[in-house]
Amino acid sequence: MSETPANAAIHPDVIVVEDDPFISRMYEVKLSKAGYHIAMGGTGKDAIKLLNQYHPKLALIDINMPEMTGIEAVKELKASGYDFSKTSIVFLTNSNNPNDIEAAKALGGDYLIKADQTPRGVLELIKKKLAEISS
Repeated sequence: MSETPANAAIHPDVIVVEDDPFISRMYEVKLSKAGYHIAMGGTGKDAIKLLNQYHPKLALIDINMPEMTGIEAVKELKASGYDFSKTSIVFLTNSNNPNDIEAAKALGGDYLIKADQTPRGVLELIKKKLAEISS
């Protein structure tokens, strides 16, 4: 499901890495309509590839995905020296597992349970995070 931005010359502000096609499409539509340039992926390996390729301001990453989890992907990026000082990470998941929450926070990411969030709420968080990164 790895995709690149519709216009490859435009650098994405946000990457979304989500293996559920319905949720992925919903965020793709919402973020595009809000004016964000986005790139999409569906696996932990896509997260690594997209972050290394684009160095976006924000990455929405599902935790439980094929090949490797979102947490494993971010750990691998940190171990390889990826600079997260200009990239905010938001982990999206259906899990309320305390170990996942602790791991996400230890990696410097926000942790959102999908069922507890509306698309509008996630969009507001994205706006807030992008404003923090830009300042």
